[in-house]
Amino acid sequence: MLYFLQLIRFIAANLVLLYHLSLFDSGYKGVDLFFVISGFVMYYTLYTRTKPSAFKFIINRITKIFFLYWVAIVALYFILPSNTAFFNLKTILLFPGHSPVLGVSWSLSYELYFYFLIWIAVYLLPSRYHFFIFFTFLTLTTAVTFINLTEYTLKGSIWNFLIGQNLWQFLLGLVSGYFFTNKSVPSKPALVIVISSSLLFLVINIPFATPLSYLIYGPIAFTIVWLISSFEKSFTFYKKPGEIIKVLGEASYAIYLFGPIITLLIGPDTPTNIFLIIVATITFSILFNRMVESPFLRWCRNLIFQNVEQRISKKS
Repeated sequence: MLYFLQLIRFIAANLVLLYHLSLFDSGYKGVDLFFVISGFVMYYTLYTRTKPSAFKFIINRITKIFFLYWVAIVALYFILPSNTAFFNLKTILLFPGHSPVLGVSWSLSYELYFYFLIWIAVYLLPSRYHFFIFFTFLTLTTAVTFINLTEYTLKGSIWNFLIGQNLWQFLLGLVSGYFFTNKSVPSKPALVIVISSSLLFLVINIPFATPLSYLIYGPIAFTIVWLISSFEKSFTFYKKPGEIIKVLGEASYAIYLFGPIITLLIGPDTPTNIFLIIVATITFSILFNRMVESPFLRWCRNLIFQNVEQRISKKS
């Protein structure tokens, strides 16, 4: 368990929440952190641990994304029943270009794309091609990230979705996972750089949807994720703080999705209500994750895996 990574996930979710509450103009950069963390976790899961089967990997990823998302949009429907986008198949299945009824669901389309892409690369293609595939995509996405700074921008096109700056940040996460696994960094310099990078990440204020933001926030997020994880190799967590951080990190996805809903329920944006929104979102998300999300996902996945195993055994 990488506790500092869980803490960063929690912070990233709250940055996005503060952005939607108009308390932090550049809080959207929490999404940049999420993308880099996703890449790191994929490398850590698939290259440093016992690799799950191709079926288990994709089922775990799909159920993680869709269960909470579907719960969130059903809840939102009862608040805004006049919004016809709820019945749009693209919205329900998170197709690229869907109507983001939650305001944050656009990023989930990218997450699904990342997962399917790495699933194809890792499970369907021989390992001897992995570096070449990675290097090719890293080169293409880096080029597109720079092109988007010019008048020849690809933003809004399918090419930007497939090989644009969001995939670039995911690939930076893969690099951070590789460095964490294969490169040793002394703990004190790692901590100093993490603290400096974190301050930069918080202080630099770039308007939303500005192409330059990817070039700034992506590498800084990469540095934070890589070096905070490296620092943890020499850091011992006491049991209780570690458990608390784990709970916060596991609730981060719920915070990300339920924040907009709780904001609508409590509104309007008075100081008291904003405080209530933050407290209610974090509290509800923790409880929902512990009491509903985690138990349901375990049950759902076990049911799927058992049915598949039974069918395979019958055929054999």
